[in-house]
Amino acid sequence: MTKQYKYDIIYRVIFMTEYIKKHGDKTFGEKEFNAVDNLVFSQLAYTDFGGIVGLQSSIKLKNASKEFFGTHSEEEIDDMIGISKKSAALLKACADTKRFGEVMLCHYVNNINDGIDKQFSAISFILDDGSFLTAFRGTDITVTGTKESAMLSYMFPVPAQIEALYYFQECAMMHSGDIRIVGHSKGGNLAVFAAVNCSNSLKKRIKAVYEDDAPGFPKWFFDRYDYKQIEDKIHLYTPQGSIIGRMLYHDKKPIIVKSTNTGLKQHQVSSWVIEDDHPVTEEKYDAMSDFTEDYINTLIDYVGDDDLALFFDTLEYLAESIGIDDFYDIRTIDIKKCISLIDNFSKLDEKQKDRFKQIIKKVSADFAKEYISEKAEGIFKTKILKPDEDKK
Repeated sequence: MTKQYKYDIIYRVIFMTEYIKKHGDKTFGEKEFNAVDNLVFSQLAYTDFGGIVGLQSSIKLKNASKEFFGTHSEEEIDDMIGISKKSAALLKACADTKRFGEVMLCHYVNNINDGIDKQFSAISFILDDGSFLTAFRGTDITVTGTKESAMLSYMFPVPAQIEALYYFQECAMMHSGDIRIVGHSKGGNLAVFAAVNCSNSLKKRIKAVYEDDAPGFPKWFFDRYDYKQIEDKIHLYTPQGSIIGRMLYHDKKPIIVKSTNTGLKQHQVSSWVIEDDHPVTEEKYDAMSDFTEDYINTLIDYVGDDDLALFFDTLEYLAESIGIDDFYDIRTIDIKKCISLIDNFSKLDEKQKDRFKQIIKKVSADFAKEYISEKAEGIFKTKILKPDEDKK
């Protein structure tokens, strides 16, 4: 019988902050690094450490936390969108513990280059057991970051993957000991890319690579000898309703984690169910995740690289034409900007407009067709092939 997890006195769900409180008094020398620690560090990578941690400087996490909350008011933090707000809360929880508070933060970088559609951010940590950990940030709230993630579907490698390799190679060589690489979403993709393409001397030191609900790679990527060298060290975690983590292809069998959210919101690691010091797992993905994975990957193959590039280039142009540089700016959209958006679209050349509309039409029509077909097939199997037991 499947155990039901919910907030009550019988079953208590322990999420990341509760894990930190329970095991925060143990150093990494006393309690070995585990999958939940991976989740903590992959989420801390979303914190803005600008002006606190430099590329060549280091600072204890507890001191970095003091500086962060000393320079960011409660109003600023409260106004942050989603994962940035949660990473700030996680930082505060970590700072008060022996396990995380004494960890050294170093090599922070946050680069956004609109000219080449690159959004890249990473930070590294030195644990008390002497090991070195690099955490790559996933897609941020900028239009550039969102577009680069979309570029994974039709371009390889993307600019952030190249910078991730250079960053990891340069920073890891400055330190000794075991190495772990972690990342959530696009950050997980960068973690695998860096591990596969780094020098053999670093490969030998890599203890584990964690990708948390990360998009995959082209199929041929897994045939490379460089990948074969580290494939046994890769750990792939995805929620049962994963969408992002099932884009493109993975060679590793995923560890499917139970989430308290539904749909795309399961991408939020804060919703993943944790019991004591491990994620609670599920046996298989849900039906919508299976459907979406099949639909998106088939669509990527069907539309083609050139049309995908045109589609996302057009979206980027339209967003920036009305002053939308990141998700915060979406709040400013009004009637005037909507009219401006329509006007800017009408100014595109006829070929680009027609192709963009054809792609939208194709995507919408195919999704509706496949979704209805999937529903009909489900009804046929459950209602016709397998009549209700009580009707026998």
